[in-house]
Amino acid sequence: MTSNSSSSSASDNVPKMTLLDPTNQSLNVPEFPARNGPQRLVAAATKQPRGRQKVMLEPGHSPLDWARLKSSGKDLRGVPHLGKYTLEDLRQHRTQDDAWTAIQGKVYNMTPYMKFHPGGVKDLMRIAGRDGTKLFMLTHSWVNAEFMLDACFVGFLVQS
Repeated sequence: MTSNSSSSSASDNVPKMTLLDPTNQSLNVPEFPARNGPQRLVAAATKQPRGRQKVMLEPGHSPLDWARLKSSGKDLRGVPHLGKYTLEDLRQHRTQDDAWTAIQGKVYNMTPYMKFHPGGVKDLMRIAGRDGTKLFMLTHSWVNAEFMLDACFVGFLVQS
């Protein structure tokens, strides 16, 4: 195609990356994601979380330390058997020394996990003694709470 040509194809407007194959021949590969493609537009339109405050964890409280503690066989539940709990029951467990929460209908004694939480104790206390599902899903939708807190599972949230 010459520069005098008045017609152009849509593929001429697509940004391309020049890659070389093993024989050093040029390959014109479309850029991905495209500069104005849906992937970039969705990412740009997604509301970003407010700046989070990083918390320095105490020595011995890393995610690996938490995994070791969970698999140690130590009782982290603090109850002899699984139960059914109401929101009123949860409200009785809202101190740093006794913090329970419900996430997606499951009740957890998160007291043993408090010092392991990357956001710090203060962040976890926001959901202590109540149903923390909404806040959890807003801030940690990618985290598998069932796996993370399985050793702290005490029962199920039920209606009063």
